[in-house]
Parts: sequence; C-alpha cells; structure tokens
Amino acid sequence: MSVADRDNEPVLGDKNAKVTIVEFGDFQCPYCSKVHETLFPQLLKEYGDRIAFIYKDFPLSEIHAWASHAAVNANCLAAQNPDAYWDFADYVHGNQKEINGAKGVENQYADLDKLATLQGQKHNLDATKLQACVKAQDDKAVRASQSEADKIGVSATPALFVNGQKVDGAVPIEDLRVVLDRALLDAGVTPPKHKPAPAETKSVPEKPSK
Repeated sequence: MSVADRDNEPVLGDKNAKVTIVEFGDFQCPYCSKVHETLFPQLLKEYGDRIAFIYKDFPLSEIHAWASHAAVNANCLAAQNPDAYWDFADYVHGNQKEINGAKGVENQYADLDKLATLQGQKHNLDATKLQACVKAQDDKAVRASQSEADKIGVSATPALFVNGQKVDGAVPIEDLRVVLDRALLDAGVTPPKHKPAPAETKSVPEKPSK
C-alpha cells in the first residue's frame, strides 16, 4: 500500500516516524467521528513523534450526501495550511449532527463552505485562492484517494492501516495500542508505557448501501 508523499499531505505527529497510521475516512461517517475524536488525540499524546497519522478521503457518497464536498473543502485548506485542514476536520467530525440538521444538501454545502471560509480567516489564508478552490469543487484528489482505497480492498469506513497492516473498524484503543506497539518494536523503536484504560466497545464500520 502506498503511504503517500508525506511532504504533500497533512500529517499529524512526526512525518519522519517509522510507524504510520493511514485512515481512509468519510467526514460524514459517525464511526470515523468516533475514531477522530476519541482515539487519535489520546494516541498522539501517548506516542508523540513515534508515529505519523495521515487521513485519506473515502467518502461514501451513496449514503452521505455532503461527505465529498467536505473532503474537497478540507483539501482546499490543506493546499495552503495543514493546521487549517486539521482544524476544519476536527470541527466537522465533532459537529456532524449540526451539519446534517441543515435542510437540504445545498444548505449543508453552504454551511461547509462557511466553515472553510472561517478557517481560512483564522489561519490568514489567501481568501481569493481559497474561495476559488471551494467554488470549483474539483474532486480529482478525492477520487484518486478513493481509487487507491478500492485497489487495496477498502469497502467501509473507517479503514485503518498501520504500516500497511489493516485494522478493521473503529477498534478499542487498547487493541490499536497492541498493533502500534508491535509495529514500533518491529521498527526498532521502544513503545511508550501505557496507563490502564476502561474497556471500550468495538464499533461496526460503515458501508455504502447495496
């Protein structure tokens, strides 16, 4: 599996880390939101520069009307500032219900465009360039990511890969730690010490309707 050119994609953690987590996700997927909000902040805090995290787009457009639009807007932000990308991703994952609550897909698109504009202002981006990108809705990069996912058998979100090893669904954090620690040891890196955590329930990954 191609991990991607880390110099051209937003990366959390250390882009030179020997262990990389790649998530193929969907901004409208509730299970992706769970991973984004509950697992990765904690894991990145624990593992620090031992790991790198890359998010790749796999919008399930058959069931999620605004997921691809959100992905394009996120990429428009990423083209100018990775921090703007992650702030947008954080907000969208944390406020899916609010966006879903807008009446009609055009209003949902409008809300996503406003969010992108606000992040652009927050991070002092080139507003003209950002607005042109958002208006164009060029989904070439999104489709390329989907094509990559299709080639390696991704059919549901979230789909996680740790150094190429697939991890199914929104797994409990303890299970993901085991995979990460094994990958670190294989790479000659000492894993961090972990504090005991409450048991978590595994979520079922979301698939497009047949």
